[in-house]
Amino acid sequence: MDPDLLTSELKRALDGAVGLPASDVDSIAVLINAGEWQLALETLCTQTYEYDLEVSEEQRSLLGRLGRVLDVPVGYLLGDPWAPAPGEP
Repeated sequence: MDPDLLTSELKRALDGAVGLPASDVDSIAVLINAGEWQLALETLCTQTYEYDLEVSEEQRSLLGRLGRVLDVPVGYLLGDPWAPAPGEP
């Protein structure tokens, strides 16, 4: 995926994380802007789960697509009990 498009999509995912504290939003934005895309996505998913935020179908789809591109276990990080853990088939 084109780096500019990836950055844009990650920012869109971050904007969709309604209810995430400003300090977390700022930290994740720094990671995105630094090109630390995997870490940004992992952090976004983990914090979404930790704060028990509502994830719309559109947001889940976007996060899933980014997870496949970046090889990040989005379902697992969002607390999906049926998602494989990292390293599992």
